[in-house]
Amino acid sequence: MAHEAVEEGYEEEVVGRTAHTQWVPFAQALTGDLLFIDHRTDHYGEVGEISFGDPEYLPLWPSMTLMLTDLNNAVEGSLPLPTARRRPSVHEGRMLEWVTY
Repeated sequence: MAHEAVEEGYEEEVVGRTAHTQWVPFAQALTGDLLFIDHRTDHYGEVGEISFGDPEYLPLWPSMTLMLTDLNNAVEGSLPLPTARRRPSVHEGRMLEWVTY
């Protein structure tokens, strides 16, 4: 997506806002929204979210370690995860489900 924006001449609207060549996606919703790890020097290791209905990405956690700690605590305690605006739960004992609240 970032390469296409550069080739098509609309780099300013996309690169670093909704896509970047140094973002590595690791989770995707059915809607196409993504969680990614940022590998840019000034944001290295941050976890962000791309929601294709929003004009900018949303930084969620400063590191994967903190994300996993928060996720673990939320699942074990049946708590909402305010950073992601969802409540994770285990569905049918085998699948992580993200419920919007």
